Amino acid sequence: MLKILCVCGCGLGSSFAIEMTAKAVLKKLEIPAQIEHTTISEAGAFKSDMILTQKTFADILTADASEEEIKRVVVLHKLTDKDEVEAKIVAFLKERNLKVADYE
Repeated sequence: MLKILCVCGCGLGSSFAIEMTAKAVLKKLEIPAQIEHTTISEAGAFKSDMILTQKTFADILTADASEEEIKRVVVLHKLTDKDEVEAKIVAFLKERNLKVADYE
């Protein structure tokens, strides 16, 4: 199952908005996923396949990260734009040679 972490500064506002948007997209794509939201300071304690966040927090997450960890971070420009979230999730899966059907 795909594990997604949504990250923001306080773990309440924008990360929750990203989570709700991502859940709607994943439901549409019929991809089962475990999705959670958290603060930037607690993000390192979570195991995830993908991290959805905005640029400010992506820069912090990738500052001392390994190449593999950097590849997990997906930057969103419009946090509640379902089209952008869908495109980024699909691109993430394709980059790893995974198909939407792999998660059905």
